[in-house]
Amino acid sequence: MSTTQPSPGAYNPAAATAGETAVLRGVGRCILLLIVSFGLWSFAWMYHTTKEVSARVRQPPPSAGLRTFLYAIPIVNLVMWFFAWQDIEEYCKRTGSRDFPMIAFWILTFFFGIVGLYTYPVVQSRLNDAHRAATQGRATTAPMQAADWIAIGVGWAFALLWLVVIILVAASS
Repeated sequence: MSTTQPSPGAYNPAAATAGETAVLRGVGRCILLLIVSFGLWSFAWMYHTTKEVSARVRQPPPSAGLRTFLYAIPIVNLVMWFFAWQDIEEYCKRTGSRDFPMIAFWILTFFFGIVGLYTYPVVQSRLNDAHRAATQGRATTAPMQAADWIAIGVGWAFALLWLVVIILVAASS
């Protein structure tokens, strides 16, 4: 009697817990969250991607918290960003969905930041396609999670702090 085993890295709904299921994050929603968090939602994106994707393609799975922490360190953040995109590319390949030219995208975005207006949405779109392929279309829209709300709250706290500093400097002049 033979049983078929899922290919390495394939999404196995029976093995996933509620917190590990493949979820979709629309490109527009990602952009909106980046705007309302003053850019800090990128840390939540790194956390989600590591938890939901990297654990499927790297063994042992990397720590989502550690990767997110390292993402805050200059220079090291470039390596974490590279790893995230590399894991997404590998996940796309393993699920049989359309991938993207990861190295070219990363280099172009690194040297010419404006290219990110194209590359970031494409990468997120390909990740969503991979989730759909891995779940045979059963992936659901991601709910707002604690990391999302924290990024928004910290972003607004920094913005308000800057506003207070500006008002105090202006008042003392």
